[in-house]
Amino acid sequence: MEKKPVKVKDKTTGKDVELIPIKVWKLTPSGRKGIKMGLFQSPVTKQYFRARVPDDYPEF
Repeated sequence: MEKKPVKVKDKTTGKDVELIPIKVWKLTPSGRKGIKMGLFQSPVTKQYFRARVPDDYPEF
């Protein structure tokens, strides 16, 4: 399983960066289609933030 970088907006600095998520999981509200979320770490501030990843991205 190869982890690919995802283009996301760094919520701590406001810049668009390509990062590899640390963890990916699916959020599924009852009765609706879910989305995939990823946990990322900012390369500048070292703070963690969550962002949406594409639906075809593998969970790990």
